[in-house]
Amino acid sequence: MRTPDSPGPLTAGITRRSLFGLAAGAAAATGGLLTASPAHAAFRTGTWYVLQSRHSGLVLDVEGRSTSAGAMLVQWDRGDAANQQFRFVDAGGGYHRIEARHSGLVLDVYAKSTANGADVVQWSETGGANQQWQIVDDGTYLRFVNRNSGKALDLWEWSTTPGDRVSQYDSTGAANQQWRPIPVDEPPADGTPTLYIASDSTAQTYDAGRYPQMGWGQKLAGYFDASTTVANHAIGGRSSRSFVEQGRLDAILDVIGPGDYLLVQFGHNDAGAGNPERYTSPADYKRYLRDDYMAGATARGATPILLTPVSRRDHDSDGRFRVSFPDYVDKVYELVDETGVAMIDLSARSRAYLDSIGPEAAKDVFLHLDPGQYPAFPDGVMDDTHFQEYGADQMARLVAEGAAVLPLPIADHVR
Repeated sequence: MRTPDSPGPLTAGITRRSLFGLAAGAAAATGGLLTASPAHAAFRTGTWYVLQSRHSGLVLDVEGRSTSAGAMLVQWDRGDAANQQFRFVDAGGGYHRIEARHSGLVLDVYAKSTANGADVVQWSETGGANQQWQIVDDGTYLRFVNRNSGKALDLWEWSTTPGDRVSQYDSTGAANQQWRPIPVDEPPADGTPTLYIASDSTAQTYDAGRYPQMGWGQKLAGYFDASTTVANHAIGGRSSRSFVEQGRLDAILDVIGPGDYLLVQFGHNDAGAGNPERYTSPADYKRYLRDDYMAGATARGATPILLTPVSRRDHDSDGRFRVSFPDYVDKVYELVDETGVAMIDLSARSRAYLDSIGPEAAKDVFLHLDPGQYPAFPDGVMDDTHFQEYGADQMARLVAEGAAVLPLPIADHVR
């Protein structure tokens, strides 16, 4: 077995992909690939990261701590050494170079190969497409797709063994192609806050292939000054409980720090009593908000901000919009009364806005599309929960307006 201090061949032998790996990759692909989101969703250019595999728990490592061109990329136990630290450098066109801290070299698919199983090494920067990577971001984990080959950074043969190599393989979105970015050497709070969003599909960032569907978190950065970063970890189908159980809150708590904010909006999926994976009773919803989100952020010097659930397009016969998920709205108010936690009443703000424009105009806010209007929805859609771009922008505006009146420093960062 190779260790970080032992040399390895420039090109390892390529073995046949295991049936287990193929089945698991196919299952992940069937479940849907991770979707891309703008820079600063879960990573920042220039920040040094340790990149931890979702599959093995090990981290990317340049073998033998070598500073030579051609040294292989492997996985190893996390030690935060410089040969395990990488940063993303903008290469233009939506691609990035991935630079190793100890050597200053960049990750490179060896010999510009387009084959499955080709080695990934470090090399001097050439500007080649085999050194450029699309970063596909779901708000918690990243995938890296090579510009030259179209293949993803992959733990070969689904290995969980330290020292085993990292290769490229067809992009499947499977767990052995997903990496959690963990910042190292984070600077102290200096007036450049990050707004972390923990939420569901109403806030998430959608791939361009889903246009015009967007979440309000996708538009939020436009309402804050340039010193504020929005890290949108919102993801569809999650409740306050499942977001915690799946480790998505932990991914935020790994990186959040003093001067940052945690914006928490759930309720839509919590209320789904017919779905046991998501359903969270109002009492448990309150407990998760208090004991996991609020306590977790506070313990790290960050500030939690609770948001009541954004309104659906649901109105009475007079065209007045009803309160969506009232039991969950009430629990947020109880936490405010009991703890003094900061709150943005997005339920009331969105409902007042919808009342002001009326049910018919609200169709332009929600995902009401005619057949053939957009390629992503060839048959059209009538969705009273999710937003198209205009609606996502309006909801982001309401969130920012709510932040602007909070007695917190973040208010000074609203445009």
